[in-house]
Amino acid sequence: MTEINPNPPETGARGIWHRHRLAIIVALIGLVIIGWLSVSKGIAVRQAQEAVTQVQDDVTAQRAEWVKQAEVRQAEIVKQSLSQFGVPLAWAIRREMMGGNLDQVDQYVTDLVKLDGFEGVTVAKADGTIVVASDRRHLGTAFGSLYAERYLTAEQITAEETAPGQWLLVVPVMGLNARLGTVAIEYQAPPSTLGE
Repeated sequence: MTEINPNPPETGARGIWHRHRLAIIVALIGLVIIGWLSVSKGIAVRQAQEAVTQVQDDVTAQRAEWVKQAEVRQAEIVKQSLSQFGVPLAWAIRREMMGGNLDQVDQYVTDLVKLDGFEGVTVAKADGTIVVASDRRHLGTAFGSLYAERYLTAEQITAEETAPGQWLLVVPVMGLNARLGTVAIEYQAPPSTLGE
């Protein structure tokens, strides 16, 4: 005898759903979980990248601030060192100028520009005429043609940064009763290695 199945098997999409309902539900749940994991992973990666970028920006800004502070401090040290150097230089040049020994002053200037960083030295008499210079073309010219006239009357040693790392040291040479002259020194400070 043949059995008659009162529920004939369903065909098409409806038949697949009824026969594989559990497998389809598990697969859909799995796809939802995988999609959720990949989206949340992408969000987490993006947040981590943003955090790393922010930290890098903060470190770069902090480093730039430290470099700036170090360069300011280095400039202060160069200024102080040049000013202190100017005192014994003024004494030595004073002694020689009072004795009328400009040849010895010229020897000082020649030796000074041989040192690293010293680019030019000019010595002017009280009237502003350059009497000794590392660049011989300046001999006999007016001090004011190279430097500001105000330096001829300055009573204190002046160290000014004219450009980054480029310094001008102006030293008044005072006699017992009057000014004997003015020394101007162009100095190039060693470059800072902090910015590298």
